[in-house]
Order: sequence, then C-alpha cells, then structure tokens
Amino acid sequence: MTGMSISRDFSSTRTPAPQWQPCGAAHVAVYGTLRAGGINDIARLGSGVVCVGTTRLSGRLHDLGWYPGLRLGGAQQVLAEVYAINPAIEQAMDRIEGLWPEDLGEYAKRLLTLPVALAGGGTQTLTVLVYEALPATVAQAPVIEADDWLAWATQQGKAVRHTDEAFALNAAQNRK
Repeated sequence: MTGMSISRDFSSTRTPAPQWQPCGAAHVAVYGTLRAGGINDIARLGSGVVCVGTTRLSGRLHDLGWYPGLRLGGAQQVLAEVYAINPAIEQAMDRIEGLWPEDLGEYAKRLLTLPVALAGGGTQTLTVLVYEALPATVAQAPVIEADDWLAWATQQGKAVRHTDEAFALNAAQNRK
C-alpha cells in the first residue's frame, strides 16, 4: 500500500442547517428594532405586513447597544406592536434574532396570550409570538426604565435607520 494516497470526502460530514419549523403563531408582538420606524421595520420583511394593534408586555427591558432585550415576567409594561405574520415572515425574524439558521443563544421564542388594542378600535385577546432575551444575554446589560424602547432609543440616538437595504443583525451575529 505504499504510494497510495487516501482522500476523504468531508462534504458528507458537514452538519446541514437544521430544518426550520414555524411556531404556529399568527401574530407577533415586537418591542424593538422591528417596530414601525425601527432599523429593522417589520414592514420591510414582506408585502402585506400590517400592524393590527398594540399590547403591553410584562417584563424588564435591557439596553443591548443599538437594540433591546426583554426578559418576561417583570413589573415593567413594555409597549409592543402586534402584526399578523406568516411562516416566511417568522423565518425572516428568526434570522434577524439569531435563531436560524444557527441558534446563537441570545433569544428564545415564547407564545403569550394577551389583550391587544386593535388599530380599528376595540380589544381582542390574541396569541402572539414574542422574542425573549435569554438571561445570559441581559446579565450585564443596563435596565431601560422607559416603556417605549423606540422613543427611548430615538432620544439616546440609537434608533438610526440604516441607509442600505440590508437588515441589521443582532450583536452575536455581528461578532461572527
């Protein structure tokens, strides 16, 4: 067997991106850069994305630089816009939040049933998808006392729109 070279095909040992699965939610509540006028305005993700109303998320809002993180379960009432979504929009949001094609460990998807003040008037209880910051993500991040992140970020000079068409990814993705 001298002089024989052995080659390996490493392409078969690569782990493919996990199969993406929708969570089944018909609505999402966004509290940060995905809000209307934010850096990642959700309306830019696809045609027909319309705000159906607003809600309040109970938790603690944290400053992660140019975007926020929300830990659910606190006393703070954080303003969120509620949008009807489809699986394609959800998958695009998972990419922005660092959950797909690779989970970067910053956020988790939660389904909450909340009263929503509808844009056309009235209130309706809806099940909404919320992207919650994981404990390690916010462990060293300052708490934001404001209930409206977009207004707070604008005052702080952090809510600047990107001039290009690309979406801004979260910090963990920017470090890759």
